[in-house]
Amino acid sequence: MSLSTLSLIKPNPEILWEDPGAKTVSFFCKRHPVRVDHALIEELKEISKLRHGQNVRLCLHDCPEAAHHDMIILENKGKYYRPHKHLEKGEAFHIMEGRMGIFTFDNAGNITDACALNSGEIFRVGVNMHHAIMPLTEIVIYHENKPGPFLGDRDSIYPDWAPDGLDDNITNAYVSELENHIR
Repeated sequence: MSLSTLSLIKPNPEILWEDPGAKTVSFFCKRHPVRVDHALIEELKEISKLRHGQNVRLCLHDCPEAAHHDMIILENKGKYYRPHKHLEKGEAFHIMEGRMGIFTFDNAGNITDACALNSGEIFRVGVNMHHAIMPLTEIVIYHENKPGPFLGDRDSIYPDWAPDGLDDNITNAYVSELENHIR
């Protein structure tokens, strides 16, 4: 087996580890090089199905403390992705499969940009810029690229103007309002 060959369904512990404390199903690559091919994308989908529709993240870096983060992420439609910002990080989203809405906001919560990204398209969010994503297809798979390390509760800063997701009525109304900006 090549070092670049990965399996998420039957992970080789010498090459890949799963983070049991992560918010979503998250795998980290322990060795390089890493190849992301169509078979691996299909495994992301299978893992999501096996884990009852959970989102899945394949981190091409070796640990949350890494100085640079490259991730292949599968997100499911119908989940709320709260607007947030990173005080010292920008990030880029490169859509690999599916369609994703992306929004940027000013500090008062006004939408400054809203667009739908299709496969092959890229969107870059600047440092200290509020943003949110919204899968527009049942699943969206994208490559996210940003500086590390992961800072835990200090990594994503959530504004007061964005619903926290605890009240379904408020959250659903907010999501509908966002959807109206990209339809």
